[in-house]
Amino acid sequence: MNTKSIRLTTAALAATAATALLVTGCSSNSSSSPSSSAAPTTSASAASSASSAAPGTAAPAGKSSASVDGNALTANFTTTCAKQGGTLALALTDTGNSTYGQLSVSAAIVGDNTVQAVGIAGSKGGQNGMPYAVGYGNGAPGGTATVTKSGNTYHVTGEGVGAPDLTNPTAGVKNSKFDITFACSSIVGG
Repeated sequence: MNTKSIRLTTAALAATAATALLVTGCSSNSSSSPSSSAAPTTSASAASSASSAAPGTAAPAGKSSASVDGNALTANFTTTCAKQGGTLALALTDTGNSTYGQLSVSAAIVGDNTVQAVGIAGSKGGQNGMPYAVGYGNGAPGGTATVTKSGNTYHVTGEGVGAPDLTNPTAGVKNSKFDITFACSSIVGG
């Protein structure tokens, strides 16, 4: 892998992480009463929904979930959905995940059906003690993404690139398949 590809990958991951942070700033931090834009799901229901669904199928209605390479991310997600202009920002967050630390799963949808970016990032859980990251950026090399919609539920599938193993920079990046369901209770600005 050349330096230009590493820079593009890093830029795509940084952009999707920034989108996730922007969107999560709109969600409620209150554990007693989430705002109407945030819908927490329990780790057991999110994990069982993702693992019981056939590959490439959405989780049952009302359940947000995420999986990478067919493995469900067990998390207590808070779902946040916000729209500004023609861009819809979707985020799942779990700030105390036992495996990934501060876990964020995000997607930016432009228009009705174009996935602009997808980011899956954890403050830990990556290779050799590094943060965990998988990202996709429209137009950047190394991935694809599609979205389907049913009501206020968005199902994003595709393939992104992971962060390179900094202890073995010649190994390059690993491509990973993702399957994400954003079950929005409401859409801020939508």
